[in-house]
Amino acid sequence: FSYKSLLSKIKTLAKREGIEVIEVNPSYTSIIGMLKYAPQYMITKDVAAAYVIARRGLGLQEKIPDNYIKFLNALTVDELEELREHVKKTVRNKHIKKKHLREINKAMEFLQSLESKPGRVLEPLDGTSFSAYDFWRVLKVAVVTPLSPEKVKRDFSVLKELLIQGKWGGP
Repeated sequence: FSYKSLLSKIKTLAKREGIEVIEVNPSYTSIIGMLKYAPQYMITKDVAAAYVIARRGLGLQEKIPDNYIKFLNALTVDELEELREHVKKTVRNKHIKKKHLREINKAMEFLQSLESKPGRVLEPLDGTSFSAYDFWRVLKVAVVTPLSPEKVKRDFSVLKELLIQGKWGGP
């Protein structure tokens, strides 16, 4: 089965049964779900991504939570450089290491491009704008990569403190 033929069959069956099919753009749903809904509702990142897709189908938009905005405003390129060095030293799998380093470099470039702008991220951005996707990506690099650089993390409950209370690291 190809993805296209499966989708076609679903649409045909839905039309036959009188069920409306709403197609939405699935981009960044995994990242948004992983950072916003997985820690909040203690669900897997896959279920959280499905939640984001369902919300998009309902016409809702994803905004970056206030505590994540505060975290992004405090994030520096130096911290990402430290993370890059940590990944270089600790990750043994060359493919995962290369992927992480590429993501970190993109995040650093994005932050450097914002340094000339005062206050960088002053208010929550509309989750569907291009620049908001960049902020979600930087957030993923800064928050998820340090938690488990060697493998894909499944439990994001540790992000709940940052999401709800704005606490990150330390006692």
